[in-house]
Amino acid sequence: MATAVEPTSTRTVVLLRPAERKRLEKLATAEHVSAGEILRRSLHAYEKPASDAEEEVLTLLVAQMNSSLDEALVSLRTARTSIRQSLDKIDAMQREQAQLRKKREK
Repeated sequence: MATAVEPTSTRTVVLLRPAERKRLEKLATAEHVSAGEILRRSLHAYEKPASDAEEEVLTLLVAQMNSSLDEALVSLRTARTSIRQSLDKIDAMQREQAQLRKKREK
């Protein structure tokens, strides 16, 4: 005897105003997902919020991420300064070599 298998998804009709439909499609396109996935994500947003412990962990992770980003920006700025100095030195050396060539040609 066969047993009934519950479907993994069911079809639901949702009525939206034209502006809401447009917004839904825009979100789906931006996220590279279906409109249904945007609606599922919206439902998940209504679920029980994170516990205080989870919220604390998330806060710490965000702080670490911000700190790492700040360090990365400092490293990038330092690298850009070093590159600029190197390029300036190369330009000066090339100008000096060009002047020496001109003197030799005379």
